[in-house]
Amino acid sequence: MTVFSGSRQVFPIDFEVEVSQRLLEASNSGDLTSALNCIADPSVDVNFAGAVTLRTRHAELVPSSESASQVRVEFHDFVTEVTPLFLAVHSGNDALVRKLLIGDRSFVNFI
Repeated sequence: MTVFSGSRQVFPIDFEVEVSQRLLEASNSGDLTSALNCIADPSVDVNFAGAVTLRTRHAELVPSSESASQVRVEFHDFVTEVTPLFLAVHSGNDALVRKLLIGDRSFVNFI
């Protein structure tokens, strides 16, 4: 959508991208309320893939001959393009995963 002031274009607004990016950010932060508000917006694209920073934990066992072995835990950050569903699964947000998969239907029949 483009906003006009008289006959001049002021700035373009792409509501679908804006609300889809907010859904992505809410999924990444685990904010279920904001994510559900974004899903309720009719212009949202739940399959939108956007860039986010993911933090992963890496643990390794450091053997030591003089004392007991130590466990070293490091966090690694990397930027990648993902969907809200991936982020919800990655963070273990069961309610958001169900909402993204089922949508507004109140029930689903499984075979």
